[in-house]
Amino acid sequence: MKIRGKAISGGNAEGEALVSNMPFSFLGDLEIETGKIMVKGHDLEGQSIKGKIFVFPTGKGSTAGPNIAFLAKLKGNVPAGIILSEAEPVIAMVGIMNDIPMMHKLEKDPLEVIQNGDYVKMDVDKGMIEIRRK
Repeated sequence: MKIRGKAISGGNAEGEALVSNMPFSFLGDLEIETGKIMVKGHDLEGQSIKGKIFVFPTGKGSTAGPNIAFLAKLKGNVPAGIILSEAEPVIAMVGIMNDIPMMHKLEKDPLEVIQNGDYVKMDVDKGMIEIRRK
């Protein structure tokens, strides 16, 4: 399946999808040293975003998020790409400042068409993602 969307931070990425139905913040939700989501009760608690195509509805702020993402990037613990239902400004800055390919406002809700384990290819510069079922 191919779906169009809007670019936030350009580039290409591909990999296994990790999908959350919860908003995400790099400050407080991410363990920098491991790339794991550390919030108790989060639907992805204990799972790593490292190298994944991370799909979630939106960010939930803290302006320190882009800097935390940078520290995680130095350790190799950031996603290969990010797909959101709709990005808010802080999460958009995470992608832009850290060169993480990022898209939002897809033709179809990514939370409905992408499942954990699907293989996703992002060509952000063309505004296209391709989803292959696991």
